[in-house]
Amino acid sequence: MPTIAIIDGVRIVIHLKDHLPPHLHAMFAGHEAQISIVTGDILSGSLPPAKTRLVEAWLAAHREQVASIWVEIREGRYSGGQIT
Repeated sequence: MPTIAIIDGVRIVIHLKDHLPPHLHAMFAGHEAQISIVTGDILSGSLPPAKTRLVEAWLAAHREQVASIWVEIREGRYSGGQIT
């Protein structure tokens, strides 16, 4: 489960061979949310509201890069590194 970013303490990960639709997992202080990469909608779980807004803004700014990483991870080609 590679960590692709940490945004103000929120760890953003994508699980290996994860299910569709393309999504990321955002984790912070015992909270976890699955967030659609395409729409930015929360698919399940939750984060504190301020952290949700930060992750939504970050995803909007990096959507294409995150989508590309999701494909690379699913295909076993991700070489690591984080989005800043």
